[in-house]
Amino acid sequence: MPTVRSRGRSPSLAALLSFLWPGLGQLYIRKRRPAVLFAVPPVVVLLLLVYALRRGAIVFAAQLFADRNVGLATVAILLLLGVWRLAAVVHAFVGGEHLRTRRILDRAVVAALAAVIVISHLGSGYYLLTYSNAGSQVFNPPGDNPLLDEATPGPTLAPGQTPEPTAVPLPTPSAGSRVTILFTGVDAAPTRSEHLYDSIMVVSYDPQTNSIQMVSVPRDSASFPFYFGGVDSPTTKINSIPTYVRNGWIKSPDNPYMTLVKEVSYLVGIPINYYAVMNLLGFVAMIDKVGGIDIVNPSAINDPSYDWLDGKTHGFYLSAGPHHLDGKNALAYVRSRHGADNSDYKRASRQQQVLVALMHKMAEPDQLLKLPDLVSTLGSSISTDFPASQVADYVADAQSVPSDNITQVVLGPPYSMTGISNVTASTCLINAKVAALSIQWFGTDSTWYGKPAPANTCP
Repeated sequence: MPTVRSRGRSPSLAALLSFLWPGLGQLYIRKRRPAVLFAVPPVVVLLLLVYALRRGAIVFAAQLFADRNVGLATVAILLLLGVWRLAAVVHAFVGGEHLRTRRILDRAVVAALAAVIVISHLGSGYYLLTYSNAGSQVFNPPGDNPLLDEATPGPTLAPGQTPEPTAVPLPTPSAGSRVTILFTGVDAAPTRSEHLYDSIMVVSYDPQTNSIQMVSVPRDSASFPFYFGGVDSPTTKINSIPTYVRNGWIKSPDNPYMTLVKEVSYLVGIPINYYAVMNLLGFVAMIDKVGGIDIVNPSAINDPSYDWLDGKTHGFYLSAGPHHLDGKNALAYVRSRHGADNSDYKRASRQQQVLVALMHKMAEPDQLLKLPDLVSTLGSSISTDFPASQVADYVADAQSVPSDNITQVVLGPPYSMTGISNVTASTCLINAKVAALSIQWFGTDSTWYGKPAPANTCP
């Protein structure tokens, strides 16, 4: 039976209309039932998209990145929609009036439309799949993670240490309660014989007050009480705890990196729920991918000894005032600690400043298109145990926190004292003052609320 075509209806125009929206071409050639059939699925997809974007594009992007199931489902819907659009275009083209005088032009038009559909949907699907795969590397890292010291410690205990029989997992926050994350920056270059966690920052979000508290622990902290018993040596800095546990020099009930997490939690006086660790090179890539960050340097930096990690050049200089920093200079900004009016405390404060600036930058709408390229570039440079299914919710919450509700402190003086070791310059936390700060900031969530503070362990 020959195909019935609508007289006077251009097939290329019908195909173009169904390319713009499936069903329009069928309506143009007066085929109402097929028009409804082809139009309904895209409407459903549009409604799903509107629902997914109800909390903003950045939150939806975070969900795609963190939740692989959502990412795969989105890719599948995108590809099926492409097949549906292609079918609608072909159907509308076949149903139009085909004139011999313009047959070649009509076929060229529909071929071009089909090519655009195939290329755009396959390309977008690959783009989203790459984005989702990068997220799975961050939120589901491989067992042998190069950023973490995860070897299981030996069973032998040091004199005076009484660790618990088995390692206890980090506490899981209940719905609507405070969530606390330990952010650490690690120099994990292949040439390093040990991992040094030179940036140690606790970030706590309280949904009840819609506020964020940020506490930085100096990397040179030493002579502190261990959460499992005993006291640290004046010459063992907190940033090298994982190395000492891995080598058996510190006997801990937990693996090397988790020992660092729990020790920081004990010292700061707030239960830590999750961790996030980033390689220094990943930090540079992140800043560059978002187009740099804007900061206001509180005081001039003149650090002639700064090592740019290239083994060649030295020296970092930055005037006081506003600056736009690329990745390389942002890393120098958060790493430099030598020179006049500069210190480990100053750089820890700058690390908090950069983290807040990065949060604000990534919340800008124009960053949405950069996110897939960003996360695919970072790859294994970031690792976290934060639950992927909750990332979008907390991204939405973080965007609603006003700047005035973000409080920041570095545990330098008056919360610590310096120069406690003859072997190396170290910092010792004054436990009673840190505990008092913990209660002031975290209230009843503080480990030390209603309890005596740890005894002074500074020599």
